[in-house]
Amino acid sequence: MQKVVIVDDEPGALSVISRMVSDFFDFNIVGEFTDADQLVEKIATLRPDVLFLDIHLGDKSGMEIAKELYHARFNTKIVIVSAHQEYAIQAFEYNIIDYILKPVSRERLNRCIQKLKKPAIEAMERDKENNVSGLDDNTVRFKTKNGFILINPIEIVCLEADQMYTKMVLAKQTDHFLAQNMGKILSKIDQSNFLRISRSIVINLKYLREVNRTQRKCMMFDGIEEYELLITKSGMKVLDEYFDKKALSD
Repeated sequence: MQKVVIVDDEPGALSVISRMVSDFFDFNIVGEFTDADQLVEKIATLRPDVLFLDIHLGDKSGMEIAKELYHARFNTKIVIVSAHQEYAIQAFEYNIIDYILKPVSRERLNRCIQKLKKPAIEAMERDKENNVSGLDDNTVRFKTKNGFILINPIEIVCLEADQMYTKMVLAKQTDHFLAQNMGKILSKIDQSNFLRISRSIVINLKYLREVNRTQRKCMMFDGIEEYELLITKSGMKVLDEYFDKKALSD
């Protein structure tokens, strides 16, 4: 999971970016700041993988911070988020990954996230470690309370965060409580068939059979048993956006 810090002198804009970034599987926000001094004080300790950075931050600009991190050889990937486009060319002198203009749309942020995920070497290495020789190539090991289980991710019906554990509902099998958080689990699997409909729930679209708007629930079906999940209003919006986009591409 990549650690993220967000810096914006406008609390409203900071909240919007934070909320959208939180929707992505393998990004964990470890710091949110409204001025440059707060960031400078904490960044060496936090060591974020990704920094979303505004340009205008009081006494010190976002560009100055980017320049300092570049010369200090920080490995942090920087994304500038600003209402001003005139700094875009200068920004890329300091290995800035992306430059997003405000207001930030979900579609534009998604393109940025995909760019941040491109260096997938570490993920491939994790997959090699978790795949067990002699089993199906797609089998992955997941830690449980008492040991581990070996599962092909296509068997996962849904995931539900439950305090320190994550409940894994499996097709035609016993459910398991994993001793790993949602982000860690998702980093091990191909996420193309999975959709995060809230901070605590991820579903495998292969098993989705029904969505009830009135009762705000969705029904998962593995061919034998049904499994009901309650969904929030925002979760319903995520489902609508996904299927609307899918309809356009079909």
